[in-house]
This record gives sequence, structure tokens and C-alpha cells, in this order.
Amino acid sequence: MTLSEERRTTITEADERRSARGGAFSMFVDSFDVYLPALVLPAAMAYFMPADLPAPLRATMTTVLFTVGLLGRPIGSVIFGNLSDRIGRKRVTMISGWGFTVVTLLMGLMPGYPQWGYAAIVVFALLRLVGGIFLAGGYAAPIPLALEQAHVSRRGRVGGLIGIGAPASFLVMNALLLGVLEGVPQDSFLTWGWRIPFFLGVVLGLVYLWHYRKVVEDDSVYAERRSETRRQPVVELFTEHRALITSVFLFTCGYWFATQMSVSFLPTLIVQVLGHSAQLSSTLEIISSVLTIGMILVLAAVGQRIGRRALLMRWALVMAFVVAAAFLLLALTAGTAAPAWVVGVLYVVAKVIPSAPLGVILVYLNERFPASVRASGYGIGYMFGLILPGLYSVWLLALSTIMPYEFGPVVLILGGGLLMFAAVRKGPETNPVARGATTATTAKEATA
Repeated sequence: MTLSEERRTTITEADERRSARGGAFSMFVDSFDVYLPALVLPAAMAYFMPADLPAPLRATMTTVLFTVGLLGRPIGSVIFGNLSDRIGRKRVTMISGWGFTVVTLLMGLMPGYPQWGYAAIVVFALLRLVGGIFLAGGYAAPIPLALEQAHVSRRGRVGGLIGIGAPASFLVMNALLLGVLEGVPQDSFLTWGWRIPFFLGVVLGLVYLWHYRKVVEDDSVYAERRSETRRQPVVELFTEHRALITSVFLFTCGYWFATQMSVSFLPTLIVQVLGHSAQLSSTLEIISSVLTIGMILVLAAVGQRIGRRALLMRWALVMAFVVAAAFLLLALTAGTAAPAWVVGVLYVVAKVIPSAPLGVILVYLNERFPASVRASGYGIGYMFGLILPGLYSVWLLALSTIMPYEFGPVVLILGGGLLMFAAVRKGPETNPVARGATTATTAKEATA
């Protein structure tokens, strides 16, 4: 037995479960901190901007504040993905966790337009950028670790568990926001009520750090890689795996073009463009979150059975046409007396379908990369795919020169869904169980 073998840490089933819960909690906290401004700011923009701004410009500024956080994540994916492959997933999780917890606290303490003028927006945007960098560590470390430690037969289930962290965070955010909107007078909401969800985000960050300190990881793996004088994982990724990272980038870029409209822009569209109340938006977000949790678990189980590639190809077409149709019908309700239930059904369809395959996608992307560059490849592929879709406010403004502003999302959703379909169609099936592989083969692939 070699010295490295003697130092190996045995991962038990209890460790596997703790790591899976840590991955799910990471997704929950990440989604909470990333998307909180997209849900809170449409109702609180009067605190950060003059009241006489035109509605399209106000909506654009809201999405810009949200978007800068997304743009910080590709930077963080390079930094923390490389670190995660070099020094270990757990260490990177703790570093990034402290970073985004502190940034969330600072955002919750921000003054507004009456105190700082437009400087308040600038500082808030900078905090969002830094927070996005740290939040990328929550993808590049705990999620790969949870899936690496999961037995191949349970990998789909673990992916589903991690995936439901996102809609669960939306459920909590909107329930909290709805309670604040209903229980706090408007003047008080604009001065301090909007801060409550941010302070909750700080508490969640601290709980997340407390939980993850007990997660077990085999550090000897990373020591062996460093002793082999292997090149930096990011360098290896872009030299030996160029075709792979390109394929993953196209897949995630298509997915996010189709999804950002639902996940990020839909509340802004409903409240600031179509003129519905923030209370209606929050209520529909709660309903959608509950349904999305169920759908993520269902699709994760189906993907484990029939194959993740097979499922994602089909779902990409559903996203392209069904979600685009829902947005089109929502846009057609502008200026009409459409019943609230009609708006509600369209909203829920547009919201649930794009997020339903999230658990499958998390596993699919991690399975495509070898372990030596998995965190780098998964983090960079996932986050760099957000760059162009993250600029959706720019694309919507450009499209508004040739069509009404509210119809722009239909174009982006159609294009994104079809790009996602084309990318996944050219890729391999990653699920060893669906391929009929032997236990010995799957075990080797899980650590390759």
C-alpha cells in the first residue's frame, strides 16, 4: 500500500448524504442571492431611482442591476473552478461562502437615491458583480463534490435534490416578499422593508457555512494531482478538451437564452411592462415554485431511466415552442382586460417548463468532464454560457426597435431552445445506467 493510499479518506453513505444536502443547500443559497434582486427590485426601484423614469428605462435599469451579478459568475468560475480542481471542493466552498455572505449583508445596508443619487445604483451594481464572483464558487465546488460522491445509480436522484434548491429558494423569497408587501406600508417598504430578504440571505449564508464544515472530502486526490506537476486545470481544459468545453458552452448558452426570460425577466415584464401588481407576481412565483420542485424530481428520475441526453433533447423543443407561445400570449394581454386566471396560467407555464430539467442538466454537465477538470469545466461551461443571455436587457432593447418591447422575449426563447437542442443532439449520452454499462465501467467513469 502506498503512502497516498494510506492517507485516503473513506467516504461513507452518511458522508454521501451530507454532501448531497450540502449541494442542495448551495443551490438554494446561490439562487436566493442571485435572483433576489430580480424579485425585490421591481417593487423597490423607487428607492434607487427617480420616480419619473419611463417604464421601459426603469425595467432596463432593474435588469442591469440583476445582470451584473450574472456577469461576475464567469469570472468566479475561472478562479474557483481552477482552485476547486487544485486544492479541493470543500476549501473553495468555504472561501466563496464567506465572500457572498458578506456581500449580501452590504447590499442589505445600501442607501438609496435620496441619499446617494445615481451613485447608489453604481455601488449596488459593483456589489452584485463581486457577489457574483463569489457565488460562482457555489457551483464549482459543492455541486461537483456531491455528484462525485453519489453512487451512479443514485446520481439522478442527487441531481434532482440539488436542482430543487433553486425553486425552493424562489418559494421562500416570494413568500417572504409577499408577506412584506402585504404587511409593511409602502413608505416603510421602500426605506427598510425591502432589506429583510437580504438579511435573511445573510442568515442562510451562515447556516450554509456551518453545515458544510462537517462535509467530508478525500484531500489526498488533490495532493496527488499537485505532486504530478499537472498543468493548471483551466489550461488543461482549454488545450486538451477544447471541443468538449465548446459543446457545453453552446448547450448552456442556448439553455440560458431560453430560461433567463422566465427566471429573471418575467416578474419585471408582469409588474413594470404589463402593469400587474407585485402581489400577483409573487403569488404566481410561489405557485410556480411548488410545481417546479415536483417537475425537477420527476424529470431527474426519467433522465436516470431513459438517459439524460434523450430527455434534454425532447425538453429543449418543449422550451422553444411552448414557453415562447406562453410569452407571446402574455404580451397579447397588454392593454386588455384579460382575467387574472389567464395571466396566471400563462405565467406558470412560462415559469415551470424552463426550470424543470435543472436536476438533469446538473448531472449531465458534470458527467461530461473528467475529474481532473470537472469543476473548471462545469463551472466555466455553465457560467460562460450566461454571458450573452445575461445581456438580455440589451437584446430586448435592440429588438424593441423592430417590434413592441414585450414581444422580444419570444425571439430569445425560440432561438435559445433550438440552440440547446442542436448542442445536446451532437453530444454523447452521459448516463452509464441508460447506456447499459457494467458496474465496473460506471465506477471507473465516475472517477475518471
